[in-house]
Amino acid sequence: MKQKRTYSLTAKERKALRAAEDKKKNGRSGGRTGDGSSVTRENAETDMVAAQKLTRKTNAAVIAVVSVAIALILAAILVPVIMYVVNPYSFNGNHKVIARFALSNGMTLEYVIEEDEYDTAATNFIFLAKNGFFDNTVFFDAQNGWLRFGGYESQPTTNYSSSDFNRTHHRKDSQAYCDAFKALANDKFDRSTYKFGYRLRADRKGTDVKALEEEGVLTYLYSDTATEFQFSYQPQATNQIVSMESNGTQKTYDLNPTMVGRALNDKTLQNIKAIAATAQLNAGMTTGYMWRPPTPDIMINSVKIYNLDGVKWKNFDFISYMRENDSSGQRRLSQWIGTV
Repeated sequence: MKQKRTYSLTAKERKALRAAEDKKKNGRSGGRTGDGSSVTRENAETDMVAAQKLTRKTNAAVIAVVSVAIALILAAILVPVIMYVVNPYSFNGNHKVIARFALSNGMTLEYVIEEDEYDTAATNFIFLAKNGFFDNTVFFDAQNGWLRFGGYESQPTTNYSSSDFNRTHHRKDSQAYCDAFKALANDKFDRSTYKFGYRLRADRKGTDVKALEEEGVLTYLYSDTATEFQFSYQPQATNQIVSMESNGTQKTYDLNPTMVGRALNDKTLQNIKAIAATAQLNAGMTTGYMWRPPTPDIMINSVKIYNLDGVKWKNFDFISYMRENDSSGQRRLSQWIGTV
């Protein structure tokens, strides 16, 4: 038989005791805050959301700082590389006007263009180079210390002044090329092939014999052409060339150069000498200058100009410039065939 349990507390006292224990338990579980206020579920959720927002803001700030740091590091790496690619000469502290020839045989030629000193010949060269006149043309002669170039798309087999344009392959004789040469407006000429019919005077200092006898100089053949230039690859280069006359006799002519600039470095001069060493007489020529072109053909892929005067070249008008006087008071333009 189950024994009856006895209690020492009355029912009222037991109820009071349970209430006290519940109160104590609620205090331990956070039912109230330290200041005695009640902690509700809504308050807890609000606190949690605030903590999450703070965490997100902190993470965003960290990400932003890291992103900026990465961007600065990349800029420090890439900006110099881009600057070098755009202009390697200015990047290295050289602010002279530089012409850089890229050749089909992988060689590079670099020349200082002395624009201030030889403003007629140098400006003519820069104008042609800037507008792609020399791109995809050949070196057409190498003899007597000079390597010549300037407008031949392939080796000429007769004198450049011949009317047989299909054989000369010179750009001044190409109707299509001259029409497309927008740097000289078509409406300035009776025929577009007159665009390169100009002749320029030599710069006063440009025909100095001592300067022209240096190896590594770039000169312009001003008396016979508008577009032909030459590099010297030996000291005291000879400006004479033999021509086969129409009657079968040979005659020696003097070419008249004027200074444009000088080789930037020894590597350029070494490359010029190596190209000239391959020259052979053009046996296909029957009349005209007896050119000795490098063999096999070496193309000028491109000529790029660096460190140009932005004020002069921003809206440059070649015709107006050449009709003006140079620094010595001499008119730059000698004549221009076919100008309206």
